[in-house]
Amino acid sequence: MSQRFRWTITAAIAFLVGSIALAVIAATGSSGSGDEVRILARHLEDGRTEVALQLRGDDRAWGETVRPENRFLTADSEAGRWRSSSAIQIEDSDAVDPSAVGLTATAALSSPDGADMGHVTLIQGPRGVLIKARLTNVPEGWHGFHIHETGSCEPDFSTAGGHYNPTEVGHGPLHEAGHHAGDTVNVYAHSDGLVNADQYTVDVTLGAGANSVFDTDGSAFILHESPDTYGEAAGAGGRIACGVIVLDQPDS
Repeated sequence: MSQRFRWTITAAIAFLVGSIALAVIAATGSSGSGDEVRILARHLEDGRTEVALQLRGDDRAWGETVRPENRFLTADSEAGRWRSSSAIQIEDSDAVDPSAVGLTATAALSSPDGADMGHVTLIQGPRGVLIKARLTNVPEGWHGFHIHETGSCEPDFSTAGGHYNPTEVGHGPLHEAGHHAGDTVNVYAHSDGLVNADQYTVDVTLGAGANSVFDTDGSAFILHESPDTYGEAAGAGGRIACGVIVLDQPDS
């Protein structure tokens, strides 16, 4: 890959509207802003979906492709047929992408043995994300509740990785060096096992940007057995529920 196209892909989200594939993509390149990419998407005969980012070279020809691990495409695309978005200008900015405002996402949480433990809804606003947790079957008391760095909930939930921390700063809102983007505040479960909690964060986005929860390997919510300390060491204990964050598809 040439120096011009050494990209860090931070989000690749494709929607299908009629016969047009639309994309929200963020990248940073050594050449600065003004470079162009487009997204290609196709369904395969076995039901899998492939999504590729295609880079435009100095000769204006579409060249090298990059396939992010996250794939989002609705199911009405003809198998094997690539659909392409229009060219997208890449601008270096951490601001909320205006086209992302109003996007929603959901994480369905379950216990290590697969039992339903409720869900989390995320809503993108013009400055940040509203997080609405509606959890069930949670042991009574306070629990750490975080966005983790990988969208995977394999057995024991270790594949979700650590707290989502794209800026590589310290842990906890009381830590002098700052806090992880995925650090949210503790939630409380009542004696009936219910958690109803709303939180708001300006540290992540559902759209394009360096802090998108839809980076190359996605993100997940983890509920812990103990409360977070809010300090340098989380101290929240084991992982009792996990849910991968999935972008909600539009109705049309």
